[in-house]
Amino acid sequence: MKQILIWSDNDLERQITGEILASGLDGVQVLHADSAEQTLATLQTGEIDLFVADIPQFNLAKCNVIASAQSLAPDTPILVISSGDQEHVSRNIWRLGIREYLLKPCRPAWILAAARTLMRKGGVTAAQPEADDGRRRRYLNRLMEQLRGFQYKKCIQTTREYLDLLYDDGDNVEAIRNEVVDFAAGIAELGAPFGQAVQWKLNRCLEQFRVRFDRQGRKYESYLTLENMLDIMFEAMEESNFYEVEGGQKILNFIDRNLRKGLSLDEAAEYASMSSCYFSKFFKKLTGQNYIAYVTDGKIELAKQMLLDTDMPVINISYELSYGETNYFSKAFKRKVGVTPTEFRERNRKAGDQSSGC
Repeated sequence: MKQILIWSDNDLERQITGEILASGLDGVQVLHADSAEQTLATLQTGEIDLFVADIPQFNLAKCNVIASAQSLAPDTPILVISSGDQEHVSRNIWRLGIREYLLKPCRPAWILAAARTLMRKGGVTAAQPEADDGRRRRYLNRLMEQLRGFQYKKCIQTTREYLDLLYDDGDNVEAIRNEVVDFAAGIAELGAPFGQAVQWKLNRCLEQFRVRFDRQGRKYESYLTLENMLDIMFEAMEESNFYEVEGGQKILNFIDRNLRKGLSLDEAAEYASMSSCYFSKFFKKLTGQNYIAYVTDGKIELAKQMLLDTDMPVINISYELSYGETNYFSKAFKRKVGVTPTEFRERNRKAGDQSSGC
């Protein structure tokens, strides 16, 4: 039987959290501690599988208890639950080196999801994490090379490919959450060369993602977070001397980053400092496609992703991609794919049901 230790000065809060964990998890024993001394003495036994620290407001004394807990039981995962200000909590969490926390008010399902993830992290066999870590490192290395080559579209494709592997091949939601958060942490580390301001933005994005156990469970929501982190880095490149790339690639990056916004040919030409007529010819020579076809293809790929990975209505997808009319979007989609957006979603869901034996 696994043991969970809950530390809180507030008897009611400690009781509520304990009841959530005891009723939602099988094979666990919940222990309670109302003082720092009792907490550290219990952790020192080495028998605790998860330490839950309910800290309404961080101060030096609370941070010292957490630091002592890490020293006494380095292999025990820690989950912090706090009602403090997001920026204040995340700053203290970051300094302590803790990776998982929740901000109140939080749903019982999020507490349970976090507890399952952390306890599984400490109890799985060594072979599986090693395999997962190796795969994650390969994809992060590929991303690093693509970042160095200033290839935004390839970075996005690599990110989607990794998420497809995680969400489509696995049925353990908590393990998937853990993997996607670790991948996001790896992306944040790739931003180190761009300076403290960029690193702060990436870390803030990462910490907000860590809190959102609801978002981590949905592939498209996770993708949007990772896309945002890549955008932060490419925006920094463009504003600094890191962006040593030939003009054609720079223009493509700008267009690919703004597909959802309905970027017109005139706006793209203005960014490239060209007349619309010259830019049109330049773009056709660069890509082998005219501008409208390139943008439409990019939007259709985004539409496919939203149709497969979300329950978003077709009309919302149309607006998300800056199509003025849903009928126009549906016709453009059918010309490219051969079926309407609704038919595409239904066919792929039926295929998925059949392959899973449902």
